[in-house]
Amino acid sequence: MANKSLAIIAAIAVIGLLFLVYLAATFETPEGTRTVAIEAPVPIAPAAVERIVEPTALLPTVNEPAPAPAVVRTIVEEPVAPAVIEEVVELPTLNLSDAFVLTRLGALETGATLLELLTSEELIRRFVVFVENVSQGSLPQLEYPVRRPQQPMAVREVDANLFEMQTVSYQRYTPLIDALTAVDPDQAVAIYRILRPLFQEAFAEIGYANRNFDEVLIRAIDNVVGAQTAEGPFQLVKPKVMYVYADAGIESMTPVEKQLLRMGPQNAEKLKVALAQYRERLAAR
Repeated sequence: MANKSLAIIAAIAVIGLLFLVYLAATFETPEGTRTVAIEAPVPIAPAAVERIVEPTALLPTVNEPAPAPAVVRTIVEEPVAPAVIEEVVELPTLNLSDAFVLTRLGALETGATLLELLTSEELIRRFVVFVENVSQGSLPQLEYPVRRPQQPMAVREVDANLFEMQTVSYQRYTPLIDALTAVDPDQAVAIYRILRPLFQEAFAEIGYANRNFDEVLIRAIDNVVGAQTAEGPFQLVKPKVMYVYADAGIESMTPVEKQLLRMGPQNAEKLKVALAQYRERLAAR
């Protein structure tokens, strides 16, 4: 900035000098005036001049004013915020997007752990189906973007066809919740914004071509953050193959709310806090 200012000052000085030269070269005597030659004065002999010398001591001492100090102007350059440059990425087709998505996620600080828990096929389509279901308070039967826990739910038999869920079952979800909540929200949302056209395309495939997937994603987050909670221990019955809650009030909760109960209160709270941060960033733009 300083070099630029000096260059401007130098240019102004050069232009000013040229302007003065131009005035001198084109100067004309004003009309209606005449030039009068004045004879040089006759020098006076020294003897004819009476010199009166005043005593020096009687003359007042006149102090000439000190030259005014030079004005030094300091130009303070205010820091300029760096321009926000959005990354321009050539996206693959939706059918060939898995490798691209996994590479982006793997580049995150905790990406290696995250990749171990994600499915490796149809990742964007599975995520879209999962989010659309959660936005309705439901859960898909098959299309999950993450791998389900391999360990079965631990229960204790209380009576004939009456069981109690054991808190050790919560630990099945701890690695998943820890991996998801360890991802930096800013980095994750940045990746999502890059991939948004592919998410929107997958959303259109399931019949929602005229809806904004961002809004559906925010509604799904709201359903998880605002989910009801209940105090355990939880008693279960097994009328057929699957366990159901013996308490009719708990069994009538949405599938999303009951899934959070199976995760345990600590995991559910960590997930809610993390999702609230994602929602804030998604709603900001």
